[in-house]
Amino acid sequence: MARSTPRFFATALAAVALLSGSVSAEAPGRATQSQQDKVKLDPTLIRYGKASDFDPAKGHKVGTVRSTDVYNEIPAYQTIIKEKVPEGSARWIQLMREATEVYRAALEKAAGTEYTLIVEEGGISGYTTSNLTQTIIKSLK
Repeated sequence: MARSTPRFFATALAAVALLSGSVSAEAPGRATQSQQDKVKLDPTLIRYGKASDFDPAKGHKVGTVRSTDVYNEIPAYQTIIKEKVPEGSARWIQLMREATEVYRAALEKAAGTEYTLIVEEGGISGYTTSNLTQTIIKSLK
């Protein structure tokens, strides 16, 4: 039975959320009160950092990521896809844990000391962001 890649990846991201912590994103400059009121952050899409550490008034930098693109470059995740490892099996859990560790380390490296948050694309609106997907992928090598 063929597995739906989007559904499979959504399940994988849910596993990542359980196995990992937070995400961070950042935006340059300081926001006015009016601009702050327009900032919409979906805390479920934070991949690095904590929503409570993000303050638009302080001009915190926020990055975005396309996690699917990053995971597709991680060897452990590639093994899951290539070998069609059954979702939820002990091997799948082990490989996802390994892939998640690599993913989190890459996010942390990309965030450095500059970014307060990294969020999934579409996870924040009304605030300036930087797309860090390619930077994160390059840090995997």
